[in-house]
Amino acid sequence: MTTQTPDAATTPTPARTAPGRRFTPRNAVRLAPDAAERQGRVTRLAIEALGASAAILFLNSEHDGLSDRPLPLATASEDGLQSVLRLLEPAAA
Repeated sequence: MTTQTPDAATTPTPARTAPGRRFTPRNAVRLAPDAAERQGRVTRLAIEALGASAAILFLNSEHDGLSDRPLPLATASEDGLQSVLRLLEPAAA
């Protein structure tokens, strides 16, 4: 009984990263430090006010009175962050 094994030259090997390094897609966009700070701040406050699952839904859904979804809006500018935080205030009370 013989078994056939695939030829090593034709078998694709999975791409691996070096130990201790994180995978970063080639098309990844790095946020500016101020934008990253706003994104982290709105995410943290939304989780504190709503809980993790509800915060994810809130940050990625359309809302009346906002020109964009809360996460990209808050990340884009300080004014956008403040408008999103105003929506979170009643939820925190």
